[in-house]
Amino acid sequence: MKPDARPFRALRSAWLLWLLLSLAVPAQALETAHLAAQLEQLRAAAHAPGATAAVMVGGELAYAGGVGVADAENAVPADGASVHNIGSVSKVVGAIAVMQLVEQGKVDLDAEIQAYAPWFPRKQAPVTVRRILTHTSGIRHYRDGEFGEGDVLRFRQYPDIETATRFWRDDPLLFDPGTRWSYSSHASNLLQAVIEQASGQDMESYLRERIWRPAGMAATQFDVPVRIVPRRARGYEWDADHGTLGNAVQENVSYKYVGGGILASDEDMVRLGHALNAGRLLGAGAIAEMYRPQLDGSVAAYAPPGGGEAREVPVQGLIWRVQQDPAGRRYVAHSGSVKGTLSYLANWPEQDVVVALHVNARGGEADLRAAAEALAAEFLPGPARD
Repeated sequence: MKPDARPFRALRSAWLLWLLLSLAVPAQALETAHLAAQLEQLRAAAHAPGATAAVMVGGELAYAGGVGVADAENAVPADGASVHNIGSVSKVVGAIAVMQLVEQGKVDLDAEIQAYAPWFPRKQAPVTVRRILTHTSGIRHYRDGEFGEGDVLRFRQYPDIETATRFWRDDPLLFDPGTRWSYSSHASNLLQAVIEQASGQDMESYLRERIWRPAGMAATQFDVPVRIVPRRARGYEWDADHGTLGNAVQENVSYKYVGGGILASDEDMVRLGHALNAGRLLGAGAIAEMYRPQLDGSVAAYAPPGGGEAREVPVQGLIWRVQQDPAGRRYVAHSGSVKGTLSYLANWPEQDVVVALHVNARGGEADLRAAAEALAAEFLPGPARD
């Protein structure tokens, strides 16, 4: 009598199943480890306690993770849900809100800023909303000493945007609007007045109702010092001369909520990008105008007097920068830096791939743009065709 082969076949099938499962798990782990390794390189270059990232592809969260710690003193692990101040990436949120109000017929991009901020002094030439959105307004950026002795004005809570502009708004323009390009957070902060006057709401309420909630950004809010913020990360400063890491000064950013005062996680930031791509926040026409390069070749960078170095003029949309990755694919992006943090948001609208990055120290040599492009390349299709 031949022995029954069924137990052996069952055993062989079970062994094959175990082998397949054991091979599948390491493959997935290796993929995650590869992305984490990229973050570790970024963290090391920044000399930061932690680095985080999130990637969304077609509306699915393809990756969210981190290396190191979000809070060095309490050893809180960093991950894609860590909440941090996104710095000047806040400006793109302001731009989206303005474009929503343009769609509603409540804002004219080519109207003078006084139509929405009547308290703002008139200058030697008209300043329009579009000039503010393209950094061609002539309004200056930060200046040493403007916050008073000991930078005391950085630590007060400003009740409204009108009060928050009083220490700089009487200064003359650097140049006639539209003739030069010069990055200005002070100018961008005036978008709060545009949003509030046109919508009839305080800006945080408007953003929560019309942008954050529709995009699914549950952790996003204004950076208010007295608030208890779950998963709040900390920022640090790297002193290269002494090789030491220290706590960043925790200024009150109520004077610049549009310019650099929003808290968000990397996961929330990629949800913002996808919500734009999916048409949940703006129509196609408004998005096209927001991403359209707004400046022609006649607009040069402003060169400060006294031989100061002028910054290179980017391909400037309405706040967003229009860029190309190494494979020639077009994308839009913005960076941010505040209170010992560096942030980056990059969106490939045609492929619906969105990347957000954050490191929690300034003073190192981290290249967040290159890191974002490298992460995106893991999920993007092949090189763009001409």
